[in-house]
Amino acid sequence: MNARVGLIAGSGQLPLIFARAMRRVGGPGLAAIVALEGESDPSLAEYCDSILWIRLGQFTRPLGYLHAQGAVDLVLVGGIRKPNIWRVRPDALALKMVLKLRGMDDDQLLRAVAAELESRGFRLRSVTDYLPELLAPRGCLSRRHPTEAEWEDIRYGWRAAKGLGALDIGQGVVVRRQMVVAAEAMEGTDAMLTRAGGLLAGRGGGGWAGEHSAVFVKVVKPMQDQRLDLPTIGPATLETMARSGIRVAVVEAGGAMILDPEATRRAADRHDLVLMGLGDGDLLQD
Repeated sequence: MNARVGLIAGSGQLPLIFARAMRRVGGPGLAAIVALEGESDPSLAEYCDSILWIRLGQFTRPLGYLHAQGAVDLVLVGGIRKPNIWRVRPDALALKMVLKLRGMDDDQLLRAVAAELESRGFRLRSVTDYLPELLAPRGCLSRRHPTEAEWEDIRYGWRAAKGLGALDIGQGVVVRRQMVVAAEAMEGTDAMLTRAGGLLAGRGGGGWAGEHSAVFVKVVKPMQDQRLDLPTIGPATLETMARSGIRVAVVEAGGAMILDPEATRRAADRHDLVLMGLGDGDLLQD
């Protein structure tokens, strides 16, 4: 991949991780960064000679900018805090795209953006094309392994998360005793984990602990475009789990990303949590 790369950055740590990696490996590096005001980390400017700050809803201006900077391949990285969507002021091109949609769910919006970018001559790439080491491996990544009761919740949570993804609502759930405690929606993963922790604590203090501890499952959607919005966890996710009393984290191997895998593994072991990467075949009953 010797083409010049443009980064369209949202919120979170992943845009920074990607920008740092592109500088570290050399080659053509980043041609340009498009960053969202109020979402993207300001320190992104350190990793590229050219950065354009835009408000959510601007589309025409960044397209011209990316072409002018010689970007050929584009990577869309990072999230958008969902409540901000209600305050978006679309430009003419963005409004034209939105009016063609049947709904405003994640997949429809992202696929519309991807289609428009490709129609303008860009090639859309996945962040894992450049950083495959971020993909979750298969197997137990922590010292602690699930109990039999936790395995039952993992299987149940996997089916629930896949069903949630099929409706394009979210990618993750928290379950306990084969009941969904919380499902990911507009608030995002960390807020869901915190909300689940409050519900679990309300059932009698430490009643979530022990053999029937709560389980967090995060998977790719059934029709996931691997270039867009891959499920992601990292050390901060494990810290939020520990505070919330959720003792098991399962992500989809080869589909979900783990930011800073070693730090995430250390966080799991420090708090005596389970961290696993699984696939559909691993969930089959004997």
